[in-house]
Amino acid sequence: MKQVRTRRELSQLFRSKAKNNHQKANKNKKGKYPKTVLSKEEQLNKLEEAFQQGRQEYMNLFRECPEALVYTNIDGIVMKVNRYFENLTGFLEEEMKGDSIVYSLKPEDRAYFETDNSNYIETSISSRDGFRIEVSVNKSYNQTKNRLAGIIFSFREISHLQRERKIIQTLYHISQIAGSGIPLQEMYPLVHEQLGQIIDTTNFYVALKDNEKKELYFPYYTDEAAGDNEIFINRYCSSQSIFHYVLKVGKPVLMDFQRYRKMLSYGYIEPWDVMTNTHLWLAVPLKADEKIIGVIALQSYDNARLYSERDIDLLEFVSQQLSSVIYRKFLEGKLKHLRQEQKDSTDAGNISVTNRLIKFRDEEKKESHIENKEKE
Repeated sequence: MKQVRTRRELSQLFRSKAKNNHQKANKNKKGKYPKTVLSKEEQLNKLEEAFQQGRQEYMNLFRECPEALVYTNIDGIVMKVNRYFENLTGFLEEEMKGDSIVYSLKPEDRAYFETDNSNYIETSISSRDGFRIEVSVNKSYNQTKNRLAGIIFSFREISHLQRERKIIQTLYHISQIAGSGIPLQEMYPLVHEQLGQIIDTTNFYVALKDNEKKELYFPYYTDEAAGDNEIFINRYCSSQSIFHYVLKVGKPVLMDFQRYRKMLSYGYIEPWDVMTNTHLWLAVPLKADEKIIGVIALQSYDNARLYSERDIDLLEFVSQQLSSVIYRKFLEGKLKHLRQEQKDSTDAGNISVTNRLIKFRDEEKKESHIENKEKE
């Protein structure tokens, strides 16, 4: 007859078997794998091995970090530099070791390393070739058991950031000049001076269209080859130069020698100057009220890589500022002239100011229509 056990009895039976199995396993384990007791020397060796491995891993991380790092003692004496710092400055770790980090900086910024108040600074450091590299510097401390063991300096090149700041500041000043209300002849050199802080403007030209004479004239220019020789500059007025081409297409043009030759072969332009493979032109149209009123341009005689596509945006911003002022001054002058004519007129047969203004606006619309046809 089958023995019937209660739930309580079954539970006790399972716990008893599990306990026996656990004891047997421990017994077998102790029998097969006796516990090994390490000596103090062996324990120290293992700790030393783990420490050296951790130290090596840290040094590898320091060495290969994608940011220029310098590690100094608490007195600022260089102990380690990483590979990125060597690539940035050209100095090897062996050359930097033992020297004070302050000698890398501008003299006026060396006090940064002598204070705990600031952990960030923007300065410049010397390269092996003697150039100054604009950088931001962050400082952090290496502490062990409440003891200052050393200092880590990280350097990040910020030349591009400073250029962007300078561009923004310069364009802001140009917009202020354009809105100042000063005469155009005083405005041109001021704009030229400001633009020269962010781009080479040795050869700088402002060419405007004379709608009555149907030709170009240059109210302002600087040209290292022409100097004050107006005959030299007038070549650009009388021939199918880059200025005429920009007026026709109404778009920015970056022209080197190869493009010049290609445009000549296609008949887009006519020879107007002796161009070589060191020449480079950058020109953008002056636009106002959907009309092209002139051209602003830069030229290099000896550096065919001086300007690039990214400089077009800068020159277009300047052209927008100048265009609005030039066109406004033109309309103000035209209106002033008509009003003066009406005031001085005693002949009843003269055309009234109103009719002259209507005629003037019709001529403007007609000129705009012709320009649009030429673009098509």
